[in-house]
Order: sequence, then C-alpha cells, then structure tokens
Amino acid sequence: MIPLLGDLLTGGGAAELTAAVLLLLGGAVFLICALVLALIDLREHRLPNRIIYPWALFTLALLPLLGLLLGDGSAVLRAVAAGLTWALVFLGIRLVHPPSLGMGDVKLVLVLGVYAGFLGWSAVGAAVVLSCLSGGLVSAVLLVTRRASRHTAIPFGPFLLLGTGLALLLS
Repeated sequence: MIPLLGDLLTGGGAAELTAAVLLLLGGAVFLICALVLALIDLREHRLPNRIIYPWALFTLALLPLLGLLLGDGSAVLRAVAAGLTWALVFLGIRLVHPPSLGMGDVKLVLVLGVYAGFLGWSAVGAAVVLSCLSGGLVSAVLLVTRRASRHTAIPFGPFLLLGTGLALLLS
C-alpha cells in the first residue's frame, strides 16, 4: 500500500492524487473500524453489525471510484472475489464447526478480503497467513502459560484485523 500511495502522490495527475486521497481515507476508516471492533471483540466476544455493515458499504462504494481513477477495473472484481472467497471459506468452517468462528468473523473477513483483494491475491494470502499466525501464536502462549485452556474462547477478530492491517501495509 505504501509504495502505491507514493507512486500516486508523485504521479502528478489529478486522477492519481484523488486516488491517493481516497486510499488514505479508506486506510483511516480501516484503522478506526479495526480499533473499535478489536476492542469490542476482546471485551464482549462479538463484532457488531452496526459497525461492520456501514464499513462494508463504504468499502464497496470506494472501490469502483478507485478502480475508475486508476484505470484498473480488474482490481475491483478481484477485491470482491477475494472478499466473497474468504467469507465463504469462513462460512463453511462456521457451518461445519460452529464454536470455532462466529458470524461476526464471517462478515468481517468479507470486508477485509475486499481491502486486501484490491491490492492483489498475494495481499489476501498474506492477510490470511498473518491473521492465523498471530492468533495461533497468542493462543499457544496463553496455553503454555496456563492463562487459557483448550476450552477458552479467544476472539479471532482482533487477529484478523491485525493480520490484514499488516498485510496491507506490507503489500
């Protein structure tokens, strides 16, 4: 994301500058929603629709504008495909083993997949891997230190947000 922003800000054209401003706006919205959702999920073990739904609508409204400004309609299609793919995988996991994921996680990855998918499939892969690694690492530490057991519910939303945020920054 950072190299793309740099290219857009130094590109010189009005379309590039507008796209950079929209990307920064999208990043700011991501950061605000991520912080609020992570805190709520850590405290209450839920990801409220009243935050996820408006965030999803904002993101889906922003993408076509960015695609148009950047002349990259395929990025918009890829973003939607990535969000739907990640959400369908999580929905499948939820249906097979309901205690493993909440429906808030399923809805959240739809938005996160759209963000990462706009940058490319490698960003989506990085988001998934970093989310799972961070969640797994913290869970392992909690188990080893006996601060949690196999039956302790650990919210996954903060790790999904952290992993995707890192993937976006690094992509």
